[in-house]
Formats: sequence, structure tokens, C-alpha cells
Amino acid sequence: MIDYVTKISLDQVENRFLFVMLAAKRALQLQRGAKPRADVGVRKPTVVAMLETLENKVGYELPNKPKEKKSRK
Repeated sequence: MIDYVTKISLDQVENRFLFVMLAAKRALQLQRGAKPRADVGVRKPTVVAMLETLENKVGYELPNKPKEKKSRK
């Protein structure tokens, strides 16, 4: 059997922290009964979530950073 986790390369991931957070949340969704968005031939939710995230099948939005106020001196 092919080890699907070895497909993950840091070159594919712009932000490792964001990747881990997205995959973790998606894995929880899969464990709770969500249907997989990718046909990867694997049943483990964590592996499916990582591969879906790498294939850009998991959407997300980043919050806007508040603008910093300039202080008067």
C-alpha cells in the first residue's frame, strides 16, 4: 500500500500552522460523518483531511488584521 502521508511536502504548504489547523478541523468533520471531498482510497479521517487540504478542497478565510493606530509624539 502506498503511504499517502509521504505525499505531503513542505513545498506544497505555504504556512505549516495553517495547514495543521485546517486538516485538524476537517478531520473532526470527517469523524463526525461529513462526506470526503476527495477520492483518495483511504479511510483514515486524518489522512483524508490532509490530502483534501493539499488538493485545495478545504475552503477557509483569514480574518483581517486590525489596522494599527499611529501614536502622536
